[in-house]
Amino acid sequence: MNGGLTFERFCMGFVPAYAINFVLGSYIPLVKMGNGFAHLFLKDEKHPLFYFLRILAIVVVMTAAMSLLCMFYEMGFDPALPIAFVSSLPLTLVFAYVVACVIFPFLLKGTMFLCRKEG
Repeated sequence: MNGGLTFERFCMGFVPAYAINFVLGSYIPLVKMGNGFAHLFLKDEKHPLFYFLRILAIVVVMTAAMSLLCMFYEMGFDPALPIAFVSSLPLTLVFAYVVACVIFPFLLKGTMFLCRKEG
């Protein structure tokens, strides 16, 4: 898909990326894993640093797995796959971590609002 990003190309990439993300999130115990990682450094779950460490662990696992699987989906068994993956991962991790730290609190509040019990 080198060249221009069209709506069709966006949709063709979005569907498998969403499916990969959904499957990974369903099978990997992300919150438990993130909490375990954060507990290695801090015991107080209310400390702000605990939140950032937990998000870091979740973002590293999800970003690495999603990037590798999505690249494999797009490129197949190509000898350039490992080089492309390793070279793009650092910038992708930084971007994903910043987005997760900023967006997650709002998404959590929205989810809690949607899942509240009526009556």
